[in-house]
Amino acid sequence: MKYQELLKRMKLDNIKSKAPGFFEQSGGYGMKVKSYSDTSANGLTHCIEDFINFLPDGFGEATRTNSTGTPREINGQIRWSKSNTRKGQADIRGTYMGRSLSIEVKIGADKQSEAQIKEQERITRAGGLYYIATDFPSFLEWWQEQGFEVPEFEPVAK
Repeated sequence: MKYQELLKRMKLDNIKSKAPGFFEQSGGYGMKVKSYSDTSANGLTHCIEDFINFLPDGFGEATRTNSTGTPREINGQIRWSKSNTRKGQADIRGTYMGRSLSIEVKIGADKQSEAQIKEQERITRAGGLYYIATDFPSFLEWWQEQGFEVPEFEPVAK
């Protein structure tokens, strides 16, 4: 099963479990949902965050970390205030089966900053899992290397 199909199925199963009436009225497994892509940082972040949040065992949670600060209007001009997050914090923070997860997303020539390297050391020293994701298939390989399962699904009739 391609990763896009896996994520779509996980999303649809999540919708079905939370809103079965909506799921059926919206076409069930034939429902149109936004497709997944890991070719941009935003896309890959979305793939990983949804994968962890939609795990069928319900033991995962993940949140995207926003570190850009807040735009504020001061004297008619837009100024950005500093973020409250610690410098170098990973793009996705989460927990799975009691394990702390920090996942940094890097696409193309993007590489870790010094602050991100220090944060990685801090997380791993504390016993957390840290991963630098460059695409979704390699994230799934890493996930399994940690002893975590990737869900498998039987095909369903639409």
